[in-house]
Amino acid sequence: MKEERSSSAASPGEGRDIGHVRAVQRAARIVTALTEHPYPMGIVELAKFVQLSPGSVHRLLATLVNVGWVAQNSRTSKYHLGMGAVGLGSVALVTNPVVHDGRMYLSRIAQWSGHDAVLSTLVGAKTVQLARSAGVNTELIEFEPGHPQPAHAMADGKLLLAYLPEDEVGDILGPEELRRFTPNTITDPDRMRREFATIRAQGYCVDNYERFDTGRGIAVPVLDPGGRPLAAMMCLGKLDPAKDGELVQQLQSVAREMSDRLNATGDLPASGFEPAQFPAAGGDAPGAVPSDPGRG
Repeated sequence: MKEERSSSAASPGEGRDIGHVRAVQRAARIVTALTEHPYPMGIVELAKFVQLSPGSVHRLLATLVNVGWVAQNSRTSKYHLGMGAVGLGSVALVTNPVVHDGRMYLSRIAQWSGHDAVLSTLVGAKTVQLARSAGVNTELIEFEPGHPQPAHAMADGKLLLAYLPEDEVGDILGPEELRRFTPNTITDPDRMRREFATIRAQGYCVDNYERFDTGRGIAVPVLDPGGRPLAAMMCLGKLDPAKDGELVQQLQSVAREMSDRLNATGDLPASGFEPAQFPAAGGDAPGAVPSDPGRG
């Protein structure tokens, strides 16, 4: 309703601009939903997922199909990402400065720790690994760029979820329990919110065998110029809890160096996270040196 009042108070040209921006935002929500959903989706299902009317979703899908970002199955009439979106994502993995430079820093972490180092981003309720450097002690699943993982069960995902606005967190967590992958997976939404508060306070995140029985992860944020999480840098494997503190400090040092380098070259983009959701400075900001590395 607030958006509608704003549109009516604006001049005719401004009203059209607001409408165009809203349409782009809604189209992005549809593309994001198709990205994080494992199977093709019908219009009604997709409309519920993005909280839009089926008519609005149908109109936006027609445009997205036309530009090649979405494709429709001719037999089931359901929708999935099109080849245009696949091509854009593949090119971005090669040319994006954050991903390109990130590989160098991941290699340092992998060599130092002996475990896999991962750079990832958040897509809806999933994390997507953008780059990965294997350590000599690698024993976990093979890496496939773009393969989504459940954010609530991974250190990198929990880290990035912790800094989302509350309305987005509510949409992702919902009123029901989250999917359990191991006995340690946090499935209760209220407990997960408490976990987010801990993550924001300590500036890093740990998953204690919450996604895989065979390994755990520790993640720190890669910060944008405003001090907001742009991506997550994670070490993943059979990590020794006794060395968590040393590993966290090493990850934070490398992540800060990466942010500084990208900022100096002008290649560090602004994060989409809302700055109002972040704790005030004074030891609670993301990236702070941990006082109790064993928490998480």
